[in-house]
Amino acid sequence: MMFDPLPIEIAFSHFVQTFSTESFDAFFLAITFLGNPLIWIGISAFLFWKGDEKKSFFLTTTLLFAAAFVGLMKPALGRLRPLANEFRVLTNPTDSIYSMPSGHATIMTGIFGYYYEKFKKNAKILGIIIVLLVLFSRIYLGVHFLGDVLIGGLFGFLIGRLIHIFEKNFPKIEKNSKKVLEEVGLISAIIIALFISFAFQPLALTIGLLGYFAGIFTFKLLKMDSTRLTGKKLWLKEAIGFAGLGLIYILFDPNVDLVAMFTAGLWITLIYPLLFEKINPKQKHLIS
Repeated sequence: MMFDPLPIEIAFSHFVQTFSTESFDAFFLAITFLGNPLIWIGISAFLFWKGDEKKSFFLTTTLLFAAAFVGLMKPALGRLRPLANEFRVLTNPTDSIYSMPSGHATIMTGIFGYYYEKFKKNAKILGIIIVLLVLFSRIYLGVHFLGDVLIGGLFGFLIGRLIHIFEKNFPKIEKNSKKVLEEVGLISAIIIALFISFAFQPLALTIGLLGYFAGIFTFKLLKMDSTRLTGKKLWLKEAIGFAGLGLIYILFDPNVDLVAMFTAGLWITLIYPLLFEKINPKQKHLIS
């Protein structure tokens, strides 16, 4: 199935790119990075090491389902990206030759949908502005058409809202180490999403997410919970954790070495938390 861009979409892309300047190029290349899953995996790691295991878990689940949706729909719809000989293409996506739906749009609106009720009024307005800028950046940079970001934005937001609703039904997921294993439906959905990602998404991302979920389920099987820290101790823990991730990326090429990506996922939810709790046995465990 092939969904060619509509004339109005092509005209809109040309119109947007008539405003191109070096300053706008730099701005939108920076803002579009907010739709990259790596930045949100980093935030998820921060939350997990902070002791907010539930927040980290559902944030990463939102990323997984957004990635699975995009990976499944892109080849199914078969719309090709804008051609470099017709548009200014300022970045070179390596994940897929297909453009509908936009992965950045799906992820960004998925995150916004998940956090929507958690934001106060001013934060919601700021969030909407940032989301729209990310969506607009994909057109400005010449990697997507208007329909790509609209479809990705719509379904991403729905995915985020569904994950939020699902989260509310499991308020004690981090308070009972057996709870995660009892929720067969949730685990089954995650496994299915991982299989879809394996089939249609870059292996590096999927393997990293597999490591994350394998780690968190093992961490709970071991009846472990992260110690809640504040102040200097928290920032020291975070610094060491990200230094470990950085070392993995320095020593191995994450785009080639899939074992490194799996290890990075495990590092976030199992290896580093387990080492930290074993090294600090006298810390009082305050379960989030």
